[in-house]
Amino acid sequence: MFASLAVLAALLQAHVAAHVPPQCGTGSFFAGTTDCGGGCSVLVIVPRSTAPDCCAACAADPRCDAWTLDATAVCRAKQGATPRPSAGSPAVSGVVARAPTPAPTQPPTPGPPLPPPPAAKNVLFIVVDDLRPNLGCYGHAFMRTPHIDALAATSLRFSRAYAQYSFCAPSRNSFMTGRRPDLTRAFNFIDHFRNTTGAAWRSLPQYFKHNGYLTMGAGKIFHPELPPAKDVPYSWSSDEVPYVSPDGCVGASVGNSGIDCVPSWQGCANASNASTLVAGDAKHWCSVNVSEVRRAAPAYGQRPLADMKIADATIAQLRRGAAANSGADGGGGGRPFFVAMGLHKPHLPFAAPSEFHDMQLPLSQIAPPRHDKVPRGSPAAAWHPGGFGEPACTYNTPVPPEQAAVYRRAYYAAVSYTDSLVGEALAELAALGLENSTVVCFLGDHGWQLGEMDEWRKMTNWELGVRIPLLIRSPAHAATAAGVATPALAEAVDLYPTLAALAGLPPPASQGESSLQGTDLSPLFAAPPANGTGPLKLYAFSQFGKGNTMHAGKQEPWNTCTKCDVHQGFDYFGYSLRDDRWRYTEWVAWNHSAARPLWGQYGAGGGVELYDHEGDYGADMDAASETVNLAADGGCDSAAGGQYGQLCARFSQALREQFDNDLPPSS
Repeated sequence: MFASLAVLAALLQAHVAAHVPPQCGTGSFFAGTTDCGGGCSVLVIVPRSTAPDCCAACAADPRCDAWTLDATAVCRAKQGATPRPSAGSPAVSGVVARAPTPAPTQPPTPGPPLPPPPAAKNVLFIVVDDLRPNLGCYGHAFMRTPHIDALAATSLRFSRAYAQYSFCAPSRNSFMTGRRPDLTRAFNFIDHFRNTTGAAWRSLPQYFKHNGYLTMGAGKIFHPELPPAKDVPYSWSSDEVPYVSPDGCVGASVGNSGIDCVPSWQGCANASNASTLVAGDAKHWCSVNVSEVRRAAPAYGQRPLADMKIADATIAQLRRGAAANSGADGGGGGRPFFVAMGLHKPHLPFAAPSEFHDMQLPLSQIAPPRHDKVPRGSPAAAWHPGGFGEPACTYNTPVPPEQAAVYRRAYYAAVSYTDSLVGEALAELAALGLENSTVVCFLGDHGWQLGEMDEWRKMTNWELGVRIPLLIRSPAHAATAAGVATPALAEAVDLYPTLAALAGLPPPASQGESSLQGTDLSPLFAAPPANGTGPLKLYAFSQFGKGNTMHAGKQEPWNTCTKCDVHQGFDYFGYSLRDDRWRYTEWVAWNHSAARPLWGQYGAGGGVELYDHEGDYGADMDAASETVNLAADGGCDSAAGGQYGQLCARFSQALREQFDNDLPPSS
């Protein structure tokens, strides 16, 4: 027991000075056992608890600063409680001492931009949320994606491209800075590169801005508020309304009064009128009657859905960019542009206008996943309950095939809807006569599972969780790369230096971006490899953090840790690599205080995964689905005669070399 409040204060002061993870204390400091009093709230109530468990439950929730265990063994984790003597209360109670959140370091004030290099190319950068390579150009002939397919016919198509983290915010923090997640320290929906290690970094659009470009964006490019205000004013040109229509619409734009529309996350449950839905479950998917939305909510205009507004904004920005190119804006001409277009769909809910549902194959022809069970022998941490409600939240209990077909068809419809909007932007680029002076990059921000491995979302290290579509059209390489598919390994983190090179800018390292970690892929465009991993890299790397404790008062097996602090909540990290044939992953324990992996320590939920992907080039999602973990039952143990021992040892060493070098010096 602590002797006094003075002792408690000393403990808190020492904790802050040491900057250690949350520490629990016990003592009779909190009056009342069933409530908190004014200004305090009970976050969670846990029956049949103990003092250590109650303390741990509080420590696991970043909001909790106090806990009370009453005489009936009921634990209450509290926020905003004020330490005070409890006047003989029979409760055992305590505090959680936490280091204060430091004030974020502000990025330095940008200096004047450099003049753009002569003949610098424009850039149209298109990123789509939750899009896996389910596209006609990737060999899926049943998909209705004519505009993206047409782009692929004039682009270099990477058949094996990978995200570095399988959900939005960490992935985007990575490829928008050209740094891997272990360097950005952005693993969640809390942190971003500006408040961790990268306050002074130039983001991808900011590098173009620094080199004299007009930079503009619309939609979801950075994850909302990560960094804040879509990184205005750093990434986007100050002489424009730089960034319009983020995730919502009404009042949500930066720099203007807002754009009225049906927000992307309310596409199946908007406030206008239930009659706008032709079909759907109003939660996971729906077919939208756009004409009815216009009638029910006239303020939303003729283009009432969020992604429609984003396409409209992109077209306006392309026109503004064309004027900067030509001098029609009064600026003298010769100013290239970087325009970013971020589309939400097929992010949940799978909401699309009814015509895009109508063009899909009938339900009877929608194939269910062939491999809908968790890979045999995979570690517990590899899977998470990422389903659409029961039974998909239960381990190895697949969604019935007839329901799987409904969800899959809705996802395909949302992809077709997005394809149409991409087509609008590309048509405008052509109409402006800018196709030969503009590099176009198209990608998904991470992969997605549609029932494979008993998963219905992202957030895995499996092949479908991290594989992305990636198309890059370089006008200077039309003769060598247009319409070519290459199996050369590519990573989203490579886009920063690659686009800079293709546009004609100096290498970013020559202008102070020495910590950039992506590889410049531009040499591939002169002679795209037809087989193998290509000359630039042997491996593509991804990672994912998981927790298996109570978070925010909710026990969620293998929590995907979207709200976990780097010093708490994460229990395991999975580190994964892909080479020409194999996917190898290690799920290792996480050192909370040092915020780094404990290599070789697998605990009860971790372990090693090895999967054979021979012949998998993206044309068959079932072929990309892992089924049997070859590392299980000693498969990677050379001492026990494991068949894959030497292979696993080589991969294990590669993981350590890569990810230990990714860590910032302070880790």
